[in-house]
Amino acid sequence: PPRPPTQALRHTTFTVAPSHSTSTMGIGDLFRAAGLSLADTSFLKLNALFPLMLGGAHMAVVSWVKGPASVVAVEALPVSADKVPMLVVASMPILATMLSVVALECLAAMAPKGYESQRGRAQKAPGAASWASCPAWVERIQWAQYNTWEALTCLLPSLYVAKECALPSPLLAKLCALFLLLRLVYPFAYALDIDLVRTQLWLTGFYATGFISFAALYPEIALPLVDMAAKAK
Repeated sequence: PPRPPTQALRHTTFTVAPSHSTSTMGIGDLFRAAGLSLADTSFLKLNALFPLMLGGAHMAVVSWVKGPASVVAVEALPVSADKVPMLVVASMPILATMLSVVALECLAAMAPKGYESQRGRAQKAPGAASWASCPAWVERIQWAQYNTWEALTCLLPSLYVAKECALPSPLLAKLCALFLLLRLVYPFAYALDIDLVRTQLWLTGFYATGFISFAALYPEIALPLVDMAAKAK
C-alpha cells in the first residue's frame, strides 16, 4: 500500500548544492582563499602588512618617475607636460560622474522601482535595500565613485603646494600621470572585489600626492630619490 504523505516525506532525501565552488568563485574570492586580503584583518596582520604595502607604494612611485613608462605616459596625454596636472584635475570629476552613472543605470534596470530620483541619495546609500536587487559589484562601483572624490580632495592641496614651491614641471607631470593611471584602474579592482589590490592602488596614489607636496617642500631630500638634483636656494 502507498505510504502516508508524512511517512513518504520522512524517507525523502534532499541534496543541497554547496553555496560556493572553485568554478563559481569570483576573483576576489580566490584572493581571499589564498590569504591575499584585508577582509576581517586582525590587528597584527594589518600592522604587519601596512609597512610592506607602504614600501611597495614608495617603490612604485620612485620606479615610475625614474623609468621610461612615465615619459611615454606623459607624451601620450593630449596636452603639454606643464598642463598634465590640470588635465588630471579636470578628468577626476568626469571619472566620478561616469562611475555614478553606471550605478544609476543598474539601479534603473534592476531595482524594483527603478531609479528613484525623488530619493536618489537614500536609494544609493551604503547598505540600502535597493542594492539587494543588483549584483554586488554595482554597489562597489558606487563606493569607488565616493573614493574618487576623496582622492581629488587629496590631490588639490598637493598641487597648490607644488605650484607655490615651484616643484619641477617634469616631475609633477609624471606624478600626476601616475595618479591618473591608478585612479583609472582603481574602479576595476573595486568592482572585482580584490580588496588588497584596490587598497594598494589607493595607497600608491595617496603616496604619489604626498610625494608631490613633500618633494616641493623638501627637494634636497626627495629629488635625489628620483635621480633629480635639487636647485640651490
